[in-house]
Amino acid sequence: MPINPENKLAGVLIPAFALRREGDLGIGDTLAMKDAVDFCARNKIAVLQTLPINETSGDNSPYNAISSISLEPCLLTLMPDMVPGLTEEHLASEVPNSGIDGSNHRIDYDKVRALKLKLLKLAYDGFVADKNHPLKSGFDEFKAHHKQWLEPYSLFKTIMNEHFGNPCWTQWEKELQTFESAEKWLLKHEERARLEEQRDFLKYVQWVAYQQWGEVRKNAEKQGVRLMGDIPFGVSRYSADVWSHQSLFDLKWAGGAPPEPVFASDEFTKKWGQNWGVPIYDWKANAKEKFSWWKQRVLRNLDHFHDYRIDHVLGFFRVYAFPWIPERNHEFLELTEEEAEELTGGLLPQFLPRSDEEEEDAEQNCEEGSRILKVLGDTASDCNIVAEDLGIIVPEYLRPALHELGMAGFAIPIFERIEETREFKPMGEHHPLSLATYATHDHQPIAAYYQGLVEWWHGEDGEEGWKEVQRLLRLLDMDDEEEPPKEFTDELHQIFIERLFESPCWLAVFMITDLLATTQRFNQPGMSGEACWTERLAMRLSDFEADPVFGPRIQRYRDAIVSTNRVSKTPTGVSGG
Repeated sequence: MPINPENKLAGVLIPAFALRREGDLGIGDTLAMKDAVDFCARNKIAVLQTLPINETSGDNSPYNAISSISLEPCLLTLMPDMVPGLTEEHLASEVPNSGIDGSNHRIDYDKVRALKLKLLKLAYDGFVADKNHPLKSGFDEFKAHHKQWLEPYSLFKTIMNEHFGNPCWTQWEKELQTFESAEKWLLKHEERARLEEQRDFLKYVQWVAYQQWGEVRKNAEKQGVRLMGDIPFGVSRYSADVWSHQSLFDLKWAGGAPPEPVFASDEFTKKWGQNWGVPIYDWKANAKEKFSWWKQRVLRNLDHFHDYRIDHVLGFFRVYAFPWIPERNHEFLELTEEEAEELTGGLLPQFLPRSDEEEEDAEQNCEEGSRILKVLGDTASDCNIVAEDLGIIVPEYLRPALHELGMAGFAIPIFERIEETREFKPMGEHHPLSLATYATHDHQPIAAYYQGLVEWWHGEDGEEGWKEVQRLLRLLDMDDEEEPPKEFTDELHQIFIERLFESPCWLAVFMITDLLATTQRFNQPGMSGEACWTERLAMRLSDFEADPVFGPRIQRYRDAIVSTNRVSKTPTGVSGG
């Protein structure tokens, strides 16, 4: 359904894992997401955007899932009325001994995952033992309806568990390295009954997850809020998808991003760029299968969401690829390009299928990428699609191509400049078919951004810092002759909100941290460990509303939505037409 840029709306981006509710088990869950929907409804917020909710692996990154379709068990609500077979006795016996501190501001994924999987297994055993359970037929119907992805996923995860949680299928025994041969292996396995039971348990977990996220979606529709999910361009090399559909990928290459100054978090990234490790797609093979894998991915995402964001949409046109996987990055850190070529047999990181340097190549990239994206758009014509079109090198054809397809791009005012003058592009000049925001989950919040400017202004390079502050003041239509505040004040916060909402952009979204004017950060590209995906909000959203500091900030956001007429015009939230 084509987006109507005249119907301007406001949204908020909240990672599901960051939410809190009373009685949660150390991480945000589906019930907390329902609370977030209610929060949006109360505050006239039409769109609730979140990060991918797919099942993650060891690094807990929602952008490095072991399946593009299976859902993360850690995000499930473990309550008897929401998990068939679960009892209060199960909770009473396991939760007190879990070692989880619900007040902690970081997520302990190991403890959360261990507890929730143990409770889910207890629930499954109880569910199976009850031969007359009224939901038995519902489980059977789910397995039949989702067989296409559920069968390979459940076998992949079962084998992964047999290998102590190692998803790296290239390290498994030869007969387990394809879905077809692994199925034959299972048929003759002496412990087949035990392994089949584990597969069934994994299917049960996904059934519970689909039920719970379906309830989140229903609640959003009831409240007039539209949910926006996230579909990453790439999938993990060590995922059920790649393992079971190897012909759709080119495993010789690893997708990533070229070197750029903003995210140069380490020496390798500074020299070579970001090597994400994701395999690139064999688009000819995908086209031969009429993009059935992609269509399934889109449709299953829309089981839980109304709309979706495509992460790194540039990859559909051309992708920066490494001729080595990330595990080998250390081998290339100190090498020259000539030495790297010698080690790879003549290959260097490059854009594939071709760069945009030659006009003819750029035209071909544009044509091929647009053709693929049209398939995604046509697969579900009743949803709004936002394409993340950010990067250090964004070809000129990209945004016009997206707009031709009826997809919205991104507008991040503090990133977009007029190169000749280094001035920020005026707010009023951003394209109406855009999602406007000051930061995504990969960026620092605006309070931290502004504090960095103040430190620059009062540091050794103060003159240049002051010039940058003045550019920001002009972007925000503030008096650049007067000295601005030396900290991120509530008055400045209000100006940031109002200016973005006054832009011509169809959808204006604040990260929850920007809405609250805090400096929490959910991810730092190029880093791993506790710096990424572990931050939780300090309070429940309802507590923030009642707080004497944060409550007025939320009210300010709500008032700006109303004053700029970004209130939803339809009972189902975001209008697409």
